[in-house]
Amino acid sequence: MGSPKFNTKILTGSWCVNSLELLSRLTHVSKKTADSHLEENEKNWAEYKDKSGIRYIERQHDLTMLKYGSYRKTFQKMFMGEKPFVAAYNSCEVISVYNALENLGIKNEETTFPKLLNYFEKNASILKGYFGTSFTGIIRYFKKNGYDYISFMGRKITRENMDLVEKNYSTYIFMSYNNTENIADMIHTMSITKEEQGFFIHNSYCKTTCYETLYDAVVKYNSDNGFTSRPIIVMGINKPEE
Repeated sequence: MGSPKFNTKILTGSWCVNSLELLSRLTHVSKKTADSHLEENEKNWAEYKDKSGIRYIERQHDLTMLKYGSYRKTFQKMFMGEKPFVAAYNSCEVISVYNALENLGIKNEETTFPKLLNYFEKNASILKGYFGTSFTGIIRYFKKNGYDYISFMGRKITRENMDLVEKNYSTYIFMSYNNTENIADMIHTMSITKEEQGFFIHNSYCKTTCYETLYDAVVKYNSDNGFTSRPIIVMGINKPEE
């Protein structure tokens, strides 16, 4: 007999986002631990980026050389087992921020991927990083740094609202249940960019697909894998005013 499934349809977008934010405030990584990761992450990231020549991070599972989170024996046993506790497992929210900033053309010492890992470890990691990063922490980051942004959660993720975001904002981040019929398939956070051909999701579990609209990208994510996903929150972002 297989494991029982828990349908996500009873879980509202606000419940998910707010619950994870509360958990983050109680269980984020300490400054000491986060800072201890920074130098090694900078070295390993520079080597990886030079070798791969990437612009956007598309292959989260490659990031086994980067640290994100604080090891805890109990959490490791509960959630990871023998799997390595590294950024390849838990950094999708930080990747989405990095990709969005890259799309906006924002490049400075504080927006390198290792610096973003360091910032979010200290300010928004959940359960010492075992549950990734709070989406509210992403919103706080863009607000703190003067970006123009908007967000919609749950039932407010309508075609009308997504058309508004598409029209008025330059780049996008969204969080979604991978499979609305089973919460055990977890959630994933990704960046969406607007290109000449259409809209593309970055660091997706799906094959590369061009969507006609932002709404299509948000609601059709993971359909290639035979699942019905459900968006939890969508954010549109513009550069800060100069």
